[in-house]
Amino acid sequence: MTNWPISSDEDGLGRIGVHLVGTKVLRLLGWVFRETSSSDLGIDGEIEIREHDKTSHGRLVSVQIKCGSSFFRKRTSTGYVYRGDTRHLQYWAGHTTPVVIILCERETENCWWQSVDLQLVSFHKKGWSIEIPFKNRLDATAAEALKTVANRLQKKDLVELLLRDWLGWSFEHRIRFASKLVTPRDYHWFSMLAAIEDHFLMIDYIMSDIEGFSSEKIQEMLHWAEYNHRQYGYERFLLAFISEVPKFLQHIPEPISIPNITIEYVPLLLDLRGQPRLSEVGIDGRLIAFYDQGDILDDGVRSVERAIRHSSS
Repeated sequence: MTNWPISSDEDGLGRIGVHLVGTKVLRLLGWVFRETSSSDLGIDGEIEIREHDKTSHGRLVSVQIKCGSSFFRKRTSTGYVYRGDTRHLQYWAGHTTPVVIILCERETENCWWQSVDLQLVSFHKKGWSIEIPFKNRLDATAAEALKTVANRLQKKDLVELLLRDWLGWSFEHRIRFASKLVTPRDYHWFSMLAAIEDHFLMIDYIMSDIEGFSSEKIQEMLHWAEYNHRQYGYERFLLAFISEVPKFLQHIPEPISIPNITIEYVPLLLDLRGQPRLSEVGIDGRLIAFYDQGDILDDGVRSVERAIRHSSS
């Protein structure tokens, strides 16, 4: 038995992957690569995008790098399949910068990448997987696609604006939002207060994580809905359930009854690819695109019944 320190093959592969990515980012893309001092949390480095004139506008992409033959064993007709653990996906999905997974093949020194996008993730009983397309080589051809990822607005910057837009269409533009100046000082918790004709509407949203919607947070919101009713007499509360994963919107709970308050739960699908969009999900899981009369809506093909859940006193 030796007393000398040992450098494992796994550590060596990790270093090869980091050096491969750094070299390709610098030589083939002309951008900046910074290795993180510790990768324990699942981020190995960051790429800073530079423009054609070599200027940088502060756009970053965080990267998780995997190197070795084990990551190339499972594939589809269009790409490699990467399987990960829940804790890393939770971390990446909530990261302040977009996260990209990069697979590196030591023998050929080729690398392939994919953005961590919940709409691309497949969930399994244990863990999750995502396809790393063959077409997504880390070379000069990846520049525009990676710029698009880096330029993607963060969810927190968009969700409330998209929700206001949906509310406007849903209530046929009869809704008026209270400004911060006229919202009562003790109006607690909720992000919006609005009026439809002479009736006030408390409004907020809850975002799903990778396991769905937090029952504790729902209960806390219902607590404050009851509080605001006692303080100001508001009798209606709309809670938007927002997710990038359609299956989570099929399992929204039934609203509990609170005396003198009408509660509405609305399922909304968030799509940040391309033009950011927040779409209402109908009773059969199809998206609602065009409003018609009453509770029946038209998606351009046939009528779609709304899936809003109601609870009234």
